[in-house]
Amino acid sequence: MNDLGHHSVPEAGGRNRSTAAGRAALRPGESRTGRGIRLAAGCLALLTLIFLVYRPQLPGEFVWDDRLVLHDLNPLISGELTPWSIWFQTDFVLSNFGFWAEWLAWGEHPLGYHVVNLTLHGFNACLIWRLLARLRIPGAWFAAAIFAVHPVAVNSVARIAELKNTLSLFFCLLAFLLYLRAEAAASRTRLAAGPAPGRPEFGWYLAAWLAFLLALFSKTTVITLPVLLLLCAYWQRGRLDRADWVGTAPFFFLSAAFGLMSVWFQQHQALAGATLVPVGGADRLAVAGHDVWFYAGKTLWPAGLSVVYPWWQPAAAGLLAWLPLAGVLGVLLAAWVWRGTGGRQVLFGFGAFVVALFPALGFFDAQFQTWFQVSDHLQYLPLIALVALAASALAAHLPQRVQVPLLVLVLTGLFALSSQRARVFATNETLWRDTLAKNPGAWMAHNNLGVILAKQNHMAEAREQFALSLAEKPGNPAAEVDMGFALAAQGDLAGARAHFQAALASGPANADARAGLAAVLAQSGQARAARTQYQVALQIEPRVGTRLQFANLLYQTGDYTECARQYHQVLNTAPEQLEPLNNLAWLLATCPEELVRDGAEAVRYAEKACALTHYKQPGMMGTLAAAYAEAGRFPEAVKTSEQAIQLSEHSGNERFAAMNRQLLRLYQAGRPYHEASRPGKPTG
Repeated sequence: MNDLGHHSVPEAGGRNRSTAAGRAALRPGESRTGRGIRLAAGCLALLTLIFLVYRPQLPGEFVWDDRLVLHDLNPLISGELTPWSIWFQTDFVLSNFGFWAEWLAWGEHPLGYHVVNLTLHGFNACLIWRLLARLRIPGAWFAAAIFAVHPVAVNSVARIAELKNTLSLFFCLLAFLLYLRAEAAASRTRLAAGPAPGRPEFGWYLAAWLAFLLALFSKTTVITLPVLLLLCAYWQRGRLDRADWVGTAPFFFLSAAFGLMSVWFQQHQALAGATLVPVGGADRLAVAGHDVWFYAGKTLWPAGLSVVYPWWQPAAAGLLAWLPLAGVLGVLLAAWVWRGTGGRQVLFGFGAFVVALFPALGFFDAQFQTWFQVSDHLQYLPLIALVALAASALAAHLPQRVQVPLLVLVLTGLFALSSQRARVFATNETLWRDTLAKNPGAWMAHNNLGVILAKQNHMAEAREQFALSLAEKPGNPAAEVDMGFALAAQGDLAGARAHFQAALASGPANADARAGLAAVLAQSGQARAARTQYQVALQIEPRVGTRLQFANLLYQTGDYTECARQYHQVLNTAPEQLEPLNNLAWLLATCPEELVRDGAEAVRYAEKACALTHYKQPGMMGTLAAAYAEAGRFPEAVKTSEQAIQLSEHSGNERFAAMNRQLLRLYQAGRPYHEASRPGKPTG
């Protein structure tokens, strides 16, 4: 099952021919069928390990930014973009397609999303095994198994939002393998007949290029692949040929194009309205050196893992701040000096780790820097390099009889740590409580825990968490807004208003703060001011929830035409949402203004709402009865109203049943129900 016994390494002077041939070696006396069974068994073992490790998380729930990335900010689901117009509009187009397809398949049920992510992680582990085996790196299966159950990977695998990581790595590894196949085919062609047009390796090469393109469309952090290909070529032969540069040139072209696009996207879209702490070039270098050793440490000793780690300030360390960077350069220099012996393996392994980390080292402003300096999910790809280096060193230098017990011991320890970590990611509350236990200064964790407590109606505890968030990071808009909503829920409108205004002072383009302020103004009787705030909030971000609140304000103030228009806009983007379907049907059926009423349209919307609730929701049935009456279909109105009464009585809602009995008498008399006129449009 494993490749612990494969210790052959390419010689310094030339290409390893068995590697160039690109064939996984048959063991003595092993048939091709036997080899196939061995490979299938190895992959099945990796997948089984993964599903056992992550079992404590299942079925799980949407944690952290899962729903935000999956649904709320997905332009394919919101209707902002179409499958034809989304290209080059985000930095993870293919992942958005994946989220869209998963939403259609699984909807609100997290289990399906988790199974997809676990399966992709398993495929990645299998590809790592085959890639390392093709490169004749000792301990290939051992390294793949460590990657499969490594606790650092949990942050990528357990979060639905990080389909971006698992999907991009799958295509990146596939591109690497296909590129090696192309090299192997080119080597066979040279040995057989020399260079010739129409060589068979072109197909493998094109497939590798297309796989890399798909990886970049999944997430642009894989832009370092061309450099990794050159490092691999150097490791194999001890030099780089012209063919290596020519072969990787199209890959570098893709990396440059997508890298520039990602930098632009981060600056002009992802970071729009956000403020990052200014960091000079020297500090960025110092932080990069620190981050390399931080990630290396978590790879080799994955203890104390957290979603949010304390920030490291180079200024506080003085001259010592440069030691981490000096250490990185020192290891690479030493590996170069001793490249003729074991240094080349270190240069390849540690060098690949540093190169793969490059997008996460903070040299360019990125959205993740608004929340954290380092994060486990940022080293999902780099993790492979150090794991492979460590596994190969152990496999190459330990006796065969020691390797299997060591494998079992290491995997058992990692299995236990990852299972515990997966359990942490099972719910939002466990995630943020675990984070605060390890990092009490994590303002984001305080705020997110406060939101959870507020939803549980533990308002006093929620306000305490929001206060702690503001104490750790004064003026942070998220905590200001959430504290405002908590105070508003407890009736402290003046306090809520102050917090919403504080959030707007730090960023006027805060749609949440605008909507919260609008709600407080509406409750305070300042309808005109509330209307203005809702309009600005919708211009910033046209959210369904905000539009529904605005429509309710318009209804309460008697602006029925504009209210109907807002409901229509909601249904254009969310055609099966029950609240706007029911409310618009009721408005079109019962509006005091004749010009707004439309019985046929009211019936259409009400029937759709009732169909979605299987004609079992009394409120929807009452609306449908009113719509039938407005359309002149009184026998149907009477029958539907009687059903609404029965459903209300069955559910114990006597108040609603009594109201429908009054409406039933109208329908029996052949008269529709129209509401009384409300006050005119707001004047102050």
